[in-house]
Order: sequence, then structure tokens, then C-alpha cells
Amino acid sequence: MDTTFKLSNYIGTVYRDGQVTFTRDGDSVISPIGNKLSIFDLKNNVARTLDFGCKFNIKRVSISTTGSHLLVADERGDVHFVKISTGASIFNYRSNAVIGDLKYSPKGTRVAVCRDHDLQIFNLGKSRNYTITPLHLSRTYKLSSERLRCVNWSDDSNLLVAGGEDRVLRVVGSKDFQNLFIHPLSSHKGSIVHCQFMKGTYDMISVCKRGIANVWTCNLTPGDLKKGVWKKNEEGVDDVEMEDDESKVDKIFFEKTKKYWLTESSGSGKSVDVTAAQYNKDIKILATAFNNGVIVLHEIPTFALIHNLRISEMRIQTVEWNLSGDWLAIGCGKGSTAQLVVWEWQTESYVMKQQGHSLRITTAEYSPDGALIATGAEDGKVKIWNSRSSFCTVTFDEHTSGVTCVKWAQSGRAILSASLDGTIRAHDLKRYRNFRTFVCPEPTQLATLAVDKAGDLVVAGAKEVFNIYIWSFESGHLLDILSGHESAVSAIDIHGNHIVSGSWDRTIKVWTIVDSQAETVEVSHETLDVKFSPAGDVIAVLTSDGVITFFEAKEMLNLGTIDTKLDTDPSRGSRDTITRQSAAKTKTFTRIRFSPNGNMILAGGESNNFCMYSVPDRLILKKWKITENRSLDGVVLDFNRRNFTEFGNMQLVDTSDEDEDDEPNNKMAIKLPGTKNFDLGERRSRPEVNIYEVTFCPTGRRFAVCSTEGVAVYSLNTLSIFDPFQLDSETTDKVIDRALGNNDYATALMAALRLNKSDRITECIEATGVTQIPLVAGSLSTLYAERLLKWMVEGNVMSSTDQVHFYMIWLRAVLQVHGMQLKGIVDVATLTGVQQLVALHQEHIKKLLVISFLANNVHIIFRANQAKFSLGWITRIRKSKPSNKAKEASEDDDEDSDLSDEEGWENPLGSDEEGSLIIDE
Repeated sequence: MDTTFKLSNYIGTVYRDGQVTFTRDGDSVISPIGNKLSIFDLKNNVARTLDFGCKFNIKRVSISTTGSHLLVADERGDVHFVKISTGASIFNYRSNAVIGDLKYSPKGTRVAVCRDHDLQIFNLGKSRNYTITPLHLSRTYKLSSERLRCVNWSDDSNLLVAGGEDRVLRVVGSKDFQNLFIHPLSSHKGSIVHCQFMKGTYDMISVCKRGIANVWTCNLTPGDLKKGVWKKNEEGVDDVEMEDDESKVDKIFFEKTKKYWLTESSGSGKSVDVTAAQYNKDIKILATAFNNGVIVLHEIPTFALIHNLRISEMRIQTVEWNLSGDWLAIGCGKGSTAQLVVWEWQTESYVMKQQGHSLRITTAEYSPDGALIATGAEDGKVKIWNSRSSFCTVTFDEHTSGVTCVKWAQSGRAILSASLDGTIRAHDLKRYRNFRTFVCPEPTQLATLAVDKAGDLVVAGAKEVFNIYIWSFESGHLLDILSGHESAVSAIDIHGNHIVSGSWDRTIKVWTIVDSQAETVEVSHETLDVKFSPAGDVIAVLTSDGVITFFEAKEMLNLGTIDTKLDTDPSRGSRDTITRQSAAKTKTFTRIRFSPNGNMILAGGESNNFCMYSVPDRLILKKWKITENRSLDGVVLDFNRRNFTEFGNMQLVDTSDEDEDDEPNNKMAIKLPGTKNFDLGERRSRPEVNIYEVTFCPTGRRFAVCSTEGVAVYSLNTLSIFDPFQLDSETTDKVIDRALGNNDYATALMAALRLNKSDRITECIEATGVTQIPLVAGSLSTLYAERLLKWMVEGNVMSSTDQVHFYMIWLRAVLQVHGMQLKGIVDVATLTGVQQLVALHQEHIKKLLVISFLANNVHIIFRANQAKFSLGWITRIRKSKPSNKAKEASEDDDEDSDLSDEEGWENPLGSDEEGSLIIDE
């Protein structure tokens, strides 16, 4: 049993809070999700989550000039040096202060960090002990008594400009220059939101919170700066020691040449504040975002309005241009109400617009083919997510209360959801509509849901009246009501003609659908969850004492138990007034789920941990932690005594202020009952880490855990595959020709796949002998086998080739050797493409042109599926022609009798221009 599952993606969460950025190629956007980072590849429609995690929520992100590394800062001041390809944190630097901003220099050799009131400059790789500390502190500027919020470099990496809450811009040098030491500029009425040098010059643009944008012109140009050494003179004042005393040095000076009120373009006057701004120096466009959800674009330096766009009603937290200036990434809102937008300003269209659930996600379920994941939340919405791209494809919002359970029909064409509003709604995934609604005969809340594999029955359990309802899926009529439980029905499951239900009355019942009779089995504690094994021969029952009991389904014999109490290991919440040991007695796992083969069972609940157990051995196989994010409650095992004062635990004090966006806001909004949008009386609390659902993918290679952080997907496919060609930069066409000349077909094919040239791939494949195909396919690594499959599906070579049998031998060899590994690695679209490709050739073979002969220069062709009806008729015409020719020859002895004979014979079917007789369907 393989248990090497690792976090591969987050579903249902696209953005939390903090700064978003683009990769250097401009095709992917990097978004912070709590204490982790997700990368959305907009070109290939693929997303992944980096495996590393900070101790607190991520606030600032900066990407290197090479695009291979990231600098990530969390809200408590820890800076991580992360490699993007592997997702590993190489180095961790603790600043012990709030990080306002951090930026790589354009040359990629230095990093500027706004550390609270200071500006620090680090050298990369300049330290002697580089293997231990890749960040080496070069210098520190004490710039302000207030917090610094933004910093930027000039194009030559010689100057920096920083701004903060004291409304003053300060220009400093990255080295010692004779022209300046610290040059302050004050002309703003609010805290500085953004400041940046323009392209190729020392001219600047700055934007403040009150909406004032200033353009500053510098008297110096790149190359005018003179090196020097600043020292203290006899009076203790900073003075410069010049390298050349005779040379006259011009001091740096900035003149404000343009001032503009950006709030005039917001549509709300001067009552709104600027929350984020970003200037693209290549296209000379300034993007400004406001706290009312409006973003405007201006051309600089004329400040001509290009576009005004309202993204949402929520506050815009961050904006970022990609390198080419075509796309603009926008992060709106905070926490669970946040959304991520990528907007193409030239076409005024959305490249991506994704938003998660506004409240806690309570349930998740994989589709039968594993390609989709359905989620339901307390906001009453059901969302369908693509499991590979992590993008939401459709949202259903017909429910008027929280969704408690979602289930797929076995065909995968419909999704059913149960809600606290007392209804079950079935949605069609072809027309995206609610085509059937199941209603209880009396108003009650529905907490559980089950659908049989045949798709005929829908079963739901009520929370208030303790009944189980059975509907017909086809007609929507209520078929039966099962009564017998004396308390709330906590879980139900169905297999074949039997329904198993668990209740808080410390009993489980196995119902027979035909006669509505039940067999009752008493358990020691309240039942929390019940599940049939995939084969239906075992029933697993989870009770409130943390024990999983296995019963034989037919005779209800006890097969054994698993005690999960010690594996729960819950943390102490900030509101717990009792000790951790006493609090742990009231917390347990609440959800279980069998693996598709029935050999493993997954358990999670009121803890930061979830476990996988072996069903035959009754032993724990592996234990995971859902998160290390200390911004949430219930992560640390016990209290931090430093937070205790004479007034109590300071973690319980809400110090956040919605007007101050720099405060670390990691809390969940608690709205008044009945409110759906904004609530002026909402309060905030630190969300506690809990697991609400666990579900396995039908392939068995992935499972999803629905928790406070979202839906975390764990997969067996996260191990990186070693690719030797990635280390060779000299892979050219000569390598392919040399390998083909040496009959090394495997090396030639891998090189062609590496170059991604379709004609060379075709050449290598067709040069391989039929007897050598299995050997070459076995020599390929899984990475190249996946690429070869994608080439077969995406290209038009296999669909239009006349060597169908040859390519089918290749496809069979690849699937025989790498089928099990590719089952979980290759996305469903590729496998579906392979199936469609085979079906296409199968259809062509059925209609293959099998009979073709020449009859007096008339090419007669007919298809195989018409041979049965046409062969006899063609044969009779063929036999009748010689007799006609003999008859006409006896009547006319002219030398042109043959020609007249051909012209006199009429074609009853007609012919084409080339003289070919075609018999079609």
C-alpha cells in the first residue's frame, strides 16, 4: 500500500490576502493562499500549490530576474528564499519586524527590504558562507519613525526610492555616492502607496492613499553619479569623502512637474482611498485601485484616462502587471470572500476571474471519473472545480441555506446537493440548470445524502424529525419514509438494496429497501459516520469515542476495531479554559472514507491532523497535518504564555481595523443571521482549524481533505522525475541525426520530444522497426511517455496518417509499459483524447474502402458496409458488359466501335470528373 501522498493543490481557494505577482514569462500568476503559494498557469490551464509553508499568512512576494526563485515574507517578518521548480524553501531569514515591501534589483544581485522603519539592502551570494546564508546584509538606512510600505529600484540598480506612512519619499543610493546620501521629498497628503522610477531615467512617479499622483523629474541621468564614501566629520555630521577633490559634483535634485487627483476617475469623488497602484514603465500606464472595488488606467505623464473598471464591491488589495504589460492581476477582498482576477486591458476581457466560497466549505466529492470536484458551503452555493486546473467551471446558488452534502450521479452528468433549507436539488452538468428538486413532506433540515449506483434512488436523513426519506430519481416522487431512530440521523450510506444509517441514539440500522425492514445494532457511543466498503461486504462505523468499528455487512458480525483517540492529538484553542489534555477528551475524528480498493480508510475531524489506516491490519499507516499556519486557531499544541497579561489572553482581543490594510487580518467574518452581502455589524474571530470532510478520488491516487483552509488535494504524483536532458543545453537536431545513425532510437525520440518538433518526432517514430517498438517504449521514462501521449493526442499526425496499424502498435506498447504510472499523472483530457483517437480509427476501419476495380476506365469504389447490398449489383453489371460489346461489334465493324461502345454505355450512378465511380452512403 503506497502512502506517499503529498500536497499537490488547493481547490476552492484562489486568493486570501497579500501580494500577487507574475512569473517572468508572464503566463502564470502566483497567488498567496494563507501560508502557501499557488501558481496558476493561464496558458496551459494548470495550477499547482508549492509544498512549502510559512508559519503565518504570506503578505509580500518578489520574483527574481531569472524567474527561478521567490522571496516570500509573512506577516510576522519571516523571509523565505524559495526555489519555484521544486517548491522548497532554501533559506529562512527572520527580521523580527513587519515587512512592508521587498524587491529584487533589476540586475538580480541585491534585495531591498522595508523592515518596519528601516530600509535594508542585502547582497545575494556575496557572503563567504554562501551555502548557509545566501542573503548577506550590506547596509541599513534609518529612514522614518513610521512604517515603510513600498520600495523600488532604478533600472541601473544604483538608486532606491522608499515611502511609507509618514507621507515622505526618500531617495537613497545602493552604494556610497557623492551626489546624495538621503534625499527626502514631501508633497503628499496621505501615506505612500506606490513609488517607482521610470524607464531609463531617474524620474519618478508616486501615489498616496488620498489619491494624489506626482511625477518627479531628476536633474541627473544614469551615469552622472560619482562614487564616494560617506563618513562622520568632527562635528558628528554625515559628510562625504570624495575620490577626486578637484571634480565638481552636482547634487541630486527632484522637481515636481505634474500633479493629478486620481480620485476624480474613481466615480465616487474624493471619499475613496487608493489601496494599491502599479506603474508599467514599458507601456507607460499606471493602474490605480480603490477601496470601493474600482480600478482605473491612466497614460503617464499626461494622465489621460484609458479605462475605468469596477471589479467588485470589495476592497482591492493588490494589482500587478505582467512583464509584457498585456495582463493585470487583481486581488480583491480578504479571507474567504477574496477573489482573483486577471484582466486583459487591451481587449477589455477577463483572462481569469475566480472566487471561492464566501463561507466555510463543509463538503466535497469527486466525480466518478475524478476530473471534477464538487464543493458545498455554508453560503448555500455548490461549485464545480476542475481537479487539474483548480478553476471553478460553474456555480449553482439555488439553495437558500447552507449545503450539508453533495453527491454525484454514477453517470457523472448530474450533481445532487442537500441543504438545511429542507430540499435536495439535482443539477444537470450539460445545460447547467436545476432540473429536479426533492422536497420533504414536512419542513426539516437535511444533513446527510446518498445516491445508489444505479441512479434510481435518492436517500436523505433529517436532523429534526429523525426520519430517512427515499425518492425516485427519475420522477422525483417520495417513495418511502424510514422511521425508527430516536435521535438525529448523523450519517447514511447505500449499497445495492441496503441502507445503513447511524444516529446519536447509539444505534446503527441496516435497512432493506424492498420491505423497509431494519436490523438494529447497538454501539457504545453516539454514531458520527457510517460507510460501506466499495465491495459492500464491510460496514465501518465511527463513534464519538474515536473508535472505528468494522461489521460484516450481511450478518453484522464484529470484525474488529481501530482506536483513533490517541491519533487525534488536537491542539488547545485560544478560547479553551481547560487544559489541553482535558480538551482533547471532547474532540475526535468525525469523518471516515474507504479507499477505492477498500484496503485503507481515511479519518479526519476536530483536529489539525488526519490519518490513514490499514483496514486488514487495523493499524495506522500515516499521519498528516493539514496546516502549520499559526495565524489560525488550533495549530499550536498549547498556549503561548507570553500572550497572557493582567487582562487575559491577548489573542482574544480583536486589534484589527478595517481602515488599516496593513494590519494582519487573518480572521473570519461572522455576520448577523440572514445577511448575505455586507453587514456593518459583522465581527471577526480567528478561525479554528477543523476537517469537515475527507474523500478519495475513484482512481485511488488522490484524496481531498475539506478543512478551514479550503480543499487540500493530496496526490501520489508530486515526486519529481529526473530528466537528464534538462541538464543538457546542447540538445539539437544533430543529436537526433547522430542517434538515428547509430540506431539509438530511444535517445533520438527523447531528444525530439525535448525539442518539441513534431516532424522530428514523426521521423524518429517511423524510423523504429516494428519489432523494436516495445524495447524503445520501455526505454522511455515516465516523463517522456507522458509527452509522447500528449503529442499523439494534440497533433494531427496520428489522426491523418495512413499507417494506422503501426501507430496503434506504438500506443499499445506505451500503455502496456507505463500504464499504471500514467494513470495518475496524465490528465483526463489526454486519456480522453487517446480514447477518441482509437474510436476515430475504428470508425474509419468500419468504412474502409475495401473493393476497388477498373471497369473500362471507370474506377468503381464502394465501402465495406455497403458491400453486402452493392456487390451483387456491380457483379451483374460487370457480366452484362461483354455481351453488349459483342452485339455492337457485330452490327458495326467501324474501327471506332470501341469508342462508340464506351460512349453508348450509360452510367446509372454517375461519375466524377476523373472518371471514378463512387458509391457513398
